[in-house]
Amino acid sequence: MLFGEALQQIRKDKNMSQRELSEGILSRSHLSQIENNIYFPSYDKMFQFLDRLNISFEEFTFIKEEYTEDSIQQIKMDINEAANLNETDKLDELARRANRAYKKTNLLTYYHYEMICKALICYQKNSTVTEELTQYILPVKTYLLNNDNWYLYELSIFNSIIFSLNTEEALVFSQRAIKRLYIFRSFTQYQYIEQHIYLNLSNLCMEHHDFKNAQFFSKKAICASQKYTSIFEKICAEIYHAIASIKLGSTDYQVLETNMSMLHYLNFNNLYTLFSTKLEDLGIRINANQNTTVNF
Repeated sequence: MLFGEALQQIRKDKNMSQRELSEGILSRSHLSQIENNIYFPSYDKMFQFLDRLNISFEEFTFIKEEYTEDSIQQIKMDINEAANLNETDKLDELARRANRAYKKTNLLTYYHYEMICKALICYQKNSTVTEELTQYILPVKTYLLNNDNWYLYELSIFNSIIFSLNTEEALVFSQRAIKRLYIFRSFTQYQYIEQHIYLNLSNLCMEHHDFKNAQFFSKKAICASQKYTSIFEKICAEIYHAIASIKLGSTDYQVLETNMSMLHYLNFNNLYTLFSTKLEDLGIRINANQNTTVNF
């Protein structure tokens, strides 16, 4: 769908006349020309239209692409979900979708998403950063290093590759990322990125047996999840924090056992298996009652 067609469709869907949309922005005849794709408005006019329609640019782009499953936003959301739930088959399918979209559009974003999917698949096989995984991540990492100031896109892909970094790299990058992220605190994406940067840093530190930093970042993730009332993130953060605390000498297993039971109750089976394997590798034995009734 062309720009003008999308603008016209949204305007009509919102029962707004051309006069109502154009008033104070440009003439009604100019808006008519835009809707007929005779010319494209300046960016300031375009954003004025979107503000009046109460439509974000991201939402407008999704509509313009006719709600395609291969839209940048849709693929990004699907990757986040598949990565969080440890769904390797879905990541493989998403890598192919991103590849098709990249060949069709030549947009670098799709290429980055394809490489991130392939790297995640490698990592989920044995939780090890292999040479193959490093090669997949290299173009994404190079892109980030070549950008002086990160915006939400750069912050989002940094969050997606934390698992592939060593702890020194991750801690240096994260200081820059968290400081920069605060600028975008009024955006919806801020909430997701903030929580998952802390979760991913906690997991990375745990993989390298840096339990002090794992405990620190998981506590940050717990606070963020409570602030945004995010159940999934709160469960994961509390599990990370409980594991780190136990490895640092705590004998309180109740939080860990309760949250593992919650994962099972919510049918997050892949994630339950992933955490069970992690506990076994760390020599932690629990009595997570899979038949426990969970109260939220």
